[in-house]
Amino acid sequence: MTLTSVLDTTLDRPPADPVAAFAASDPGRVPDPHAPVQDVDDLVRHVEAIVPSAVRRQLWTLFFDDDDVPLPLMVPLEGIPEVPDTAALDHYGDALAAVATEFGAATVAFVLERVGAASPRPSDRRWGDGLRALGRGRPFEVRPVLLCGDEGVSTLGPSGGTRVRPAPDGVPQASSRPVRLVDIVRLP
Repeated sequence: MTLTSVLDTTLDRPPADPVAAFAASDPGRVPDPHAPVQDVDDLVRHVEAIVPSAVRRQLWTLFFDDDDVPLPLMVPLEGIPEVPDTAALDHYGDALAAVATEFGAATVAFVLERVGAASPRPSDRRWGDGLRALGRGRPFEVRPVLLCGDEGVSTLGPSGGTRVRPAPDGVPQASSRPVRLVDIVRLP
């Protein structure tokens, strides 16, 4: 067999689609991006699809509308310190309030991503406490804070702020609030 014949046979095959292969191998792992994220288990599955395990130290912020549907908007912040700065967190909360108001976010979820074991460290707990406090007096609720470590995603501390609303007739609903590309991307 020559090199040319090997190349010729590979050109006859369609290119591999890694997303389709992943979905076919385990269809339950690919969440519907328009399905409501109603409880902690839904939130963990949703985040696992985005950040399955830690790569670096950063904080993810995810936004959800009144119907618990994820908005097509998330903010990763790299280079966060080991211990949260309360003044900086307060300023971040103010910025999130503006974003929540602009895009109609009713709830916000935070994911603390850091390399290492899944068991929470004292600094992780301080981050969780500081992040949960950001919803006080602001136009959004804070969902449970999640921790993403080497072993995957788990909840970090108390799960207060979880909104659990069953879908009507058990059927998942898309958001009643349309989000248009022009609402997300401001053109000059």
